[in-house]
Amino acid sequence: MEGQGARTWDVFLSYSRGDARRIAPLRDRLLASGLEVFVDEVTVAGFAGISGSIRAGLARSKALLACYSAAYPTRQACQWELTAAYLAGLAEGDPRRRVMVVNPEPGTGHIHPVELRDAKHWALPAGSAGLDALVADVRAHVAALEGTIGATEAAPARWFPGPAPSPAPAFTGRLPRLWQVHSRLHQHDAPLTTGHSAPRPVQVRGMAGIGKTLLAQEYATRFAAAYPGGIHWLSRDAGPEPHGPASPYAPYESGLRALAAAHGLPGEGGAEAVATRLRDRFAAAGEPFLWIVDDLPDRLTAQQMARLCAPHPLGRTLLTTRSRRYDTLATPVDLDPLPHDEAYALLTHAAPPASPEEKTAAEALCTAVAGHPLALDLLSSAAADGYTTLLDRFHTPGRSLLDVLGRDRVLPTGYPAGVTAALVRDVQEAGPSAMDALRLAAAFSPTPLTRDDALRALSPGSTAPDVVAARRLDAGIAVLRGRGLLAPAGTRAWSVHPLTVHAWLRHDPEPGRAEQLRHAVIRALRTAHGTTLGRVAARPGTAGTSSTREPRMKPHTPAPPAGAPGELERMAAFDLQVELATRIGVQELAPGTGSLREALGSLHAMFEFTRSTLRQYSISLAGGPPPGDARTVHAIADDLLNRTLRPFTSTWHPRLAAHEALRPEGTSPVAHEEAWADAPAMRAALTELRTPLLRIVGELAGISGAGFGLSAAGSQPA
Repeated sequence: MEGQGARTWDVFLSYSRGDARRIAPLRDRLLASGLEVFVDEVTVAGFAGISGSIRAGLARSKALLACYSAAYPTRQACQWELTAAYLAGLAEGDPRRRVMVVNPEPGTGHIHPVELRDAKHWALPAGSAGLDALVADVRAHVAALEGTIGATEAAPARWFPGPAPSPAPAFTGRLPRLWQVHSRLHQHDAPLTTGHSAPRPVQVRGMAGIGKTLLAQEYATRFAAAYPGGIHWLSRDAGPEPHGPASPYAPYESGLRALAAAHGLPGEGGAEAVATRLRDRFAAAGEPFLWIVDDLPDRLTAQQMARLCAPHPLGRTLLTTRSRRYDTLATPVDLDPLPHDEAYALLTHAAPPASPEEKTAAEALCTAVAGHPLALDLLSSAAADGYTTLLDRFHTPGRSLLDVLGRDRVLPTGYPAGVTAALVRDVQEAGPSAMDALRLAAAFSPTPLTRDDALRALSPGSTAPDVVAARRLDAGIAVLRGRGLLAPAGTRAWSVHPLTVHAWLRHDPEPGRAEQLRHAVIRALRTAHGTTLGRVAARPGTAGTSSTREPRMKPHTPAPPAGAPGELERMAAFDLQVELATRIGVQELAPGTGSLREALGSLHAMFEFTRSTLRQYSISLAGGPPPGDARTVHAIADDLLNRTLRPFTSTWHPRLAAHEALRPEGTSPVAHEEAWADAPAMRAALTELRTPLLRIVGELAGISGAGFGLSAAGSQPA
């Protein structure tokens, strides 16, 4: 199609090359109809970009006709063509204006964005009559259009606080994810198709460096026409967090004030006051806007999450996070590593391998970083040294090559130059159980970590009961999964990304412990599956039997500081804390709601639960409370049962039971309870009980190390 000069086209036919045969009848009918049809007959190379002829042809076409098969979203050229035409229509006020869709598949779930799925689209006709009718529809549609796709450029995005991010040359292979983000942000615009009638936050999630922030920037830049109210970017402060983990909203407050200043609004007062001013500004403007919260931390409550979302219904909220705990609060779009062909293209785009040996080394590097975009981009910057050299340097012990390459570069999206430290920044604060689980996963890598093999490795060197070791392992795996550091790999099996292993080996604070666990894994695998060496050593009469055995792993039980709780105490405190935090008493019973009998029963059940928990962890209440003011689980449990719950239940149980005995036949228990003269007094006593119960929850949290966002005043942290 070269040499067409300034020729214009009615239709740009966009389709996957794999669909050429089944699309041929439609293509031939369009070409014979008298319409000016641009048909690209040349396959476009993936990373090399879109050819000049395609760019020119699309720019000079009135509309794009997309043959949207199941393979269409997987082809980069098709996605680029669709995006350009869609955004041209979006700039004119209707994204469907410049795009027509023919669907050769029986369903519509593969079509993105959702507006195209919801719009009238044609099934691929099978006969002449259907083809003629489709061509007539295409002719009518383009006849109503003025100008071409290239003449409908959108206004640049308005960034708050600004400036707009620089284009990222390393962005590749993510166009289908951009469409998923857009569809999910706007799924309420097509309620009959999607089943959603209200906007919902969307979360882009994945491991560090996988491209979450970059994807959010690219989406905001490309789809700015959908948000005339502007792009609002909220990210955590780069410095330390002086407010601590109890106030996860605090690190975003300076960003919120910067957004207010960009709108000419005062920034004084608390975060709620600033958000209220922004909400009023958005309401007055009356324009849709995009609200992006970058690097959302783990374990926020629903209330904290809601406070970080767009402060007005006209906003669409896009979050980026490593956490995998927000499925019920935001619709996920998962970013996986790049497939091998795209990873290879990204690694070698600046310097193709010069020999078969170099190509083999480049392939090995792609495998070593397992499609991680940031690592591939860093390695490609040093490709002039040769891929064989890079491969050796990457696997050299000591400081990571990625940190060396990142030191002298300004990385995209502000990613820190300490590349590997950022990859595993969440591990140490996750606690010793999570660190041990990651050490085991690293020792088993590249094979998955299974629960049975992990327990087999831990058991010989542990002084804790097996049930405690299992609970500790399960808790560590759960934390790592929640923070996106382990991925499911089958039933009770998990995998760890090779780059996470690469980073953790360089930042594990206890490399001696890691080596102990590595030996334990080898021993456990040999015991479970056997080896030739093991069988030879086990034969009667062979010398040196003991020399073939690994040294027994020393128990990992460092002496705690004086007065510090032991592992059993922490686990018992956690179980009690979880149970108590969900009971009526800690959770307020709003006036006029719920049942007093059920509330009393919920509190009474804490007696048996507390006793059974203390028995399970060998913590006895026999002999009364401990001497002095020691706040052990023993002392807290005694306070809970004998000084807090028992006075309440012993007072109100007989009084409520006496009233219940007088219930007339035909009166419901709830109605009879509401008519009780002492009901307001019992509700008031239940409210007063909340203060000591919250104090006890806080004391248990001090032992378990887990907080639930409950303060002594019963309010959520700021």
